[in-house]
Formats: sequence, C-alpha cells, structure tokens
Amino acid sequence: MTTPARRWILRGTATAIAVLVAAGTIAAANAIGTTEAPGQPAGRTVTPVAADAERVCAGSALRLSDDAGNDATTASTVGTATVATATTGRTVERSDLAASSTGSSDPTLLTAPAGKTTPQVAGSSYQSVSSGDLVGVAAASCDDPTQSTWLVGGSTETGRTSLITLANPTDVNATVDLTIFDATGTVSAPGTTGIVVAPNSQKVVPLSGFVSDQGSTVVHVASSGGQIVAHMQETVVRTLTPGGFDIVSGGAAPARSQVIPGVVLRGAEDAQRGDDTADAAPIVRLFVPGTTAARVTLGITTADGGGTTVNTTAEPGVVTDVALDDFPDGRYSFTVSSTVPVVAGARTTTTTDGEQTDLGWFASAEPLGATTTTAVAPGDGGLLNIVNPTTEDASVVIRSGDDRSTVQVPSGSTETVGVAYSRQLTITGAKGLVAGVTYAGQDGVAGFPIRASTEVSTPVRVYP
Repeated sequence: MTTPARRWILRGTATAIAVLVAAGTIAAANAIGTTEAPGQPAGRTVTPVAADAERVCAGSALRLSDDAGNDATTASTVGTATVATATTGRTVERSDLAASSTGSSDPTLLTAPAGKTTPQVAGSSYQSVSSGDLVGVAAASCDDPTQSTWLVGGSTETGRTSLITLANPTDVNATVDLTIFDATGTVSAPGTTGIVVAPNSQKVVPLSGFVSDQGSTVVHVASSGGQIVAHMQETVVRTLTPGGFDIVSGGAAPARSQVIPGVVLRGAEDAQRGDDTADAAPIVRLFVPGTTAARVTLGITTADGGGTTVNTTAEPGVVTDVALDDFPDGRYSFTVSSTVPVVAGARTTTTTDGEQTDLGWFASAEPLGATTTTAVAPGDGGLLNIVNPTTEDASVVIRSGDDRSTVQVPSGSTETVGVAYSRQLTITGAKGLVAGVTYAGQDGVAGFPIRASTEVSTPVRVYP
C-alpha cells in the first residue's frame, strides 16, 4: 500500500508545482503588460534574419552529343543564352552550377545578397541558335527553387528529343522523383525515382530513357532535401529537316482555373505542310492529376477584344491535347476553367526563314502580387502580355528607371505592350493578374511566364 500512495503524492506535488509555475508566468506577463493594453501578455516582435535571394535560369540549348557528334549519352551546350536580371537589392551576382556526368546546360544562378531585409531577384533568358539540326529560338523564366514543378510539354516520338534539366542551387543533396504521364496513363519505368542531384550542380535526364514513341507528355518533378529548379528542352527534327526547339518552363500548380498568357499563333497552316508534321498543329495540353474527369471551358482572347470558347473533356490520369484549328495569326491568351484541378500548357509551330519551322511552348502562370520585379531578355519581337481574369478592371503601372507607363486592363481582357529589354521593370497594380512575355520573329516563336515576387518571411509578434 505504500508504493501507490507515494506515487499519488509525487504526482500531486508535481501538479501543484506546475500550477504555481504557470500562475507565476501569467502574473509576470500581466505585470509587464503593454502600454496600449494594460493587463495583457506582453509580446515581442521577432524579425527573421535576412537571407540572400536566389533564382536559377535555364541555361543554353542542349544536344545529346559533343561537338564531334560522339558520346550520345551526355548533353552538351550549343551557343549561349542571353540573361536579363533585376533586383530590389544592391546588385545581382551571377555564377554557374557544376555539371554532372550527364552534362549540363550551364544554368546561371542569380544571387541578390541580403541587406537589412531579404531582397527580390528576377530574370529571364532568350537564345536564337542555328547549328546542324538544332535551329530555332527559346525563352525561359529564371525560377525559385522548389520541391514541386509541373512541366507540361515534351515528346519522345521519332525525331523529337526532350531533356529534363534538374538544377540544385542548395548546399545539400536533392533526391528527385519524376512522375511521367502520357496519352495512355502513368509511365512505369525504372530510374524515375531516387535521382540524386548533388549540391550546386545540374543533372540532365533524357525523357526517352523512361518513355518511348509518345507525342504527349507531362512530367511532375518532386524533390526532397535540396530544392530544385526544373526545365525541359524539346528539339524537333522532321525527317531530315530541323523543326525547332524550345524550353518548357514550369507551369502553375494544379487548379480549376489556369491562365496561359500570350500564346503566339503564326503561320500554323503553312507549318503543317509536308512530311512528319502531325505535331505541328497548335494545341492546348491538359492533364488531370485526380481521379475525376474534367469538364473544361477554354476561353481564347486577343488584345483587340476578340475571343471565343472551346468546350472539351479531359479524362483523369492521361494527357489530353486539344487542337486549335482555324485561328488567324495573332497573340492569344488562354483561360482554362475546369470542374476539377488541372495543369495546362500550349504548343504552337511557325514557319521561319529558310522554309523551316520552330515550335514554342507556353506555360500557365501564377497570379501576380501587388508589386512584381522582373526583367525581359532581349529577343526578336518581344512583347509583354497582361491578362485580367478577375472581376475588376485594373490600372497597371510599369516603371523602368524614370520611365513610367500605365496600362488599363479591363476585367476579362488581355493587353499587349512593348517593354524595355535588359532593364529592371517594376509592375504595380496587377494583383491577381497574370502576365507573360512572348517573342515572334524571323527565327521563330517563344515565351515565358512572369513570376510573382518571392514570398519572404515578415516580422511576427510572439506572446508568452
């Protein structure tokens, strides 16, 4: 009988002590209080330590061989992309990430050193290349490292090469899993999981290593440990004729509403003439990651106020390409409204000088915040496209140095404007709007989404 009683006494004593300590803490907090609210617990504002801001640019065009056409298992660069940068900090530092055994696109790491607060950093790249069977133009956004990226694009049919680039700008290993989908469902192949990307390096992964002879693919890139910046490069050769290349930027996360800003349609009918041109038709690519079919309404608008809608159904777990026939040349914005979350992207093909073709991939974009800092890489025929999917008219201000312009973007409309290349742009008044840059020149078409400012930690009030 002694032991149970002793245990009860000990527990009771501990409880009494805990009550006294808690009471003392509350009393002390009430005694300190605040001048604004006497008798309330005192709080302390904790300001997070400022950190460097980083984004990674896609790098240069790739081919699966060296300059002599040897070593088809390693990707090598062709030419050099031009990068434009912007920051709210003092300066932007550029550095290269190391290559792996599979090659590298020589991606550029942009770093804005921290000051009293964490700055913003942004950028984009553009490249025109003509080397053997690699001919065309590509553009891409410089992106935040993340643990999840949706790449809506690519093909592994004969003459099509799709390369996934995985850049790890962190100081720890990143373990990457690729979930690949095509027109038949989820691809099951060895090697898609547990891909290790070393710190401060890039790994190039050919999509054909996992799936062959598929014209419609979507890839979900998920990482643990270090965070990843993922892009995809697709190169097309039609029989023996170069058919273009482009870079697929990561699109918006699955959602019931997706916006693809500024899709260039130009010479689509001419691009489909000749042999091996079945994939030259313009399409919107959809994928439903859930288990329920999506009823989709595709809204198509132009800067001059024109527009139409296309209704379709996307089955879950398989990639769906929606053909866009009989549309005149122009820059269009696509708004996808779905009954269930989807991811979306668009592909177009245009004729170029020399009776060749070039393809362009256009990613869906996340809404912008109240203020966005960006920079547009110089390229042929570059324009900024602003889409207003909200129910309110917007007055968007674009500043570059001492220059300032105001763009009125009515609800449900698209506005296309010219902007300065390689200069820092500050966009305000565009909260909830979506924007992207498109290029349309003699060498081909390309585009990329404008990324919203990076979310940074803000001071928080901590109470005892």
